[in-house]
Amino acid sequence: MSIELLDMNHRDAIIEAFEKAKGQIRIISPFVQDAMTRYLVDSAGRGITSQLITRFYREDFIRSVSSLTALKSLQTAGVDIYALKDLHAKLYLFDDNVVIIGSANFTSGGFGNNIELSLYIEDEYDIIERLSKYFDQLLSGIQAAGDFKITDTNIENESLIVQKAIKGRDHTSKPNPTRFGAEVNATQVPVATPVDEVENILGVPDESISAVLKFEGAAHRRIDPDGKYEPNHYDRKGIYFTASSKSPRSLTADTTVFLSAVSWDKSGAGVPIIVGRAKTRGFDPDNVTDGTLIKEHPWAVDYPFYVELYDIETVDTEIKNCVSLNDLIAEVGYKLYPSTEKNPATPIPSLKTRHHQKAYIAITTYAANRIHAMLASLFKKYGKSTF
Repeated sequence: MSIELLDMNHRDAIIEAFEKAKGQIRIISPFVQDAMTRYLVDSAGRGITSQLITRFYREDFIRSVSSLTALKSLQTAGVDIYALKDLHAKLYLFDDNVVIIGSANFTSGGFGNNIELSLYIEDEYDIIERLSKYFDQLLSGIQAAGDFKITDTNIENESLIVQKAIKGRDHTSKPNPTRFGAEVNATQVPVATPVDEVENILGVPDESISAVLKFEGAAHRRIDPDGKYEPNHYDRKGIYFTASSKSPRSLTADTTVFLSAVSWDKSGAGVPIIVGRAKTRGFDPDNVTDGTLIKEHPWAVDYPFYVELYDIETVDTEIKNCVSLNDLIAEVGYKLYPSTEKNPATPIPSLKTRHHQKAYIAITTYAANRIHAMLASLFKKYGKSTF
């Protein structure tokens, strides 16, 4: 769960989002250019369902602020493209857990050279659900207005006209008024999330999120399954902590954290294993990784933020004897995550990979209660270590 401000790092953020996407990408952008569309083409090539809502204005193509060759490459790759008049919104939806929303068009300027400002939202399920509904309702409005899906014929015919228009263009030429696209009344598309609700999400966690799985270690730095788990200790400050690669704003005071060691289970499968639980002191913007912390824990160089933990309880046995994420999924299934608890058809493979490249991920109250029960059983069997 995180909301980050993007100012100078738009390109890195969207490339990461493309790489992490597994099932669906939906984009709203008035302007589209070749430099960025290659990422969407690559995603479509991996079998990811992709949709784009954009403008189809002749003047945009003549002035090269938008590109017909970019639209052609997307259309060839199987991306569904829809034309909408008076479009100004910019929205990038990746699966059901990542959103970029702000000022950036899907162009090299928007994600490279221009001064832009956006929000990168991850695992904030309430706001992402509303933005997803906004996209769906806007698309429904376009489809109801007529046949405004951009085809290969649309692109080829427009390309011939634009090429001639460019050759005949000089400083006395007036803007070309030709526009193709649906006309959707803005008042018919409900506002996805009121401003005050966004402010609430920025400042207050979703009450339906009772706890998180907090991953310790990484795929390239797995923790020995034959050893007992020991929480990270910052000697200089005399505190226990957990680290994050992104600003962990949603880890507020007293959030329940289930410590999950990235390790191997008894069968040798690489998987997070839940070894205990703790509470957090809450995210503090001043808790940034410095040279002292890195000296104590060299791996922390990759994790610029940390959160203090207290009331730590771990199972007093080897990591491999604790609760693997695969075993937890086998028991609670689609009820594990807030984004899937209303969808019984969620595939098991999707549940097993949803945590990839995350420092932590929210779980439901149902799942949290089940983990508490499983840990209680292990505490009784092996004993408990407290910190």
